[in-house]
Amino acid sequence: DGYTDDVDDFPLDVNEWVDTDGDGFGDNGDAFPDDATEWADTDGDGLGDNADIDADGDGVDDNQDAFPTDASEWLDSDGDGVGDNSDLFLNDSTEWADNDGDSIGDNADTDDDNDGVADSDDAFPLDATESLDTDGDGIGNNADTDDDGDGVEDSIDAFPLDASLSVVPSSGGGGSTAPLTLLATGMLLWLRRRRRVRVDERQAA
Repeated sequence: DGYTDDVDDFPLDVNEWVDTDGDGFGDNGDAFPDDATEWADTDGDGLGDNADIDADGDGVDDNQDAFPTDASEWLDSDGDGVGDNSDLFLNDSTEWADNDGDSIGDNADTDDDNDGVADSDDAFPLDATESLDTDGDGIGNNADTDDDGDGVEDSIDAFPLDASLSVVPSSGGGGSTAPLTLLATGMLLWLRRRRRVRVDERQAA
């Protein structure tokens, strides 16, 4: 921060270097840098939170406000830590959200986004439009134009979910058939082996 440690009140904090009133809060983050009894003013009314009986200015005194620094909340009927205005299950301390609106709280719901894929198998349990992320890049396969992250767009990739295989059209409009040839060869060898086994079984019988 440009201040040597011997003159820096906060040598490990690049955002602070002086504490004029000595209240432990650096002047840059102290709403009252010259008043050691105040440092925050949540509702911006010019009255420090320590003296303000309604710190968030929501009309509910702090001593009756379950969320004294949150102007959008003041009650928590079920004591789950989520204010009533945001809690969809006011009398159930085990639930507060219902992502898919099926009246089953997300904590109990095994498919929070109701996309037919269980949360335990869903890479995006709160997004009904996505469930897989093959390449693990944080973008679901439905939106990802390169699902396997091999650098070949899904639209021209014969193996869009396998980063080790791809068929890329050549400039002449054709494409590399090497992977397909390997696949066909493998299938042919398997079929020959299978036919040989069946012949051996008939002969043994």
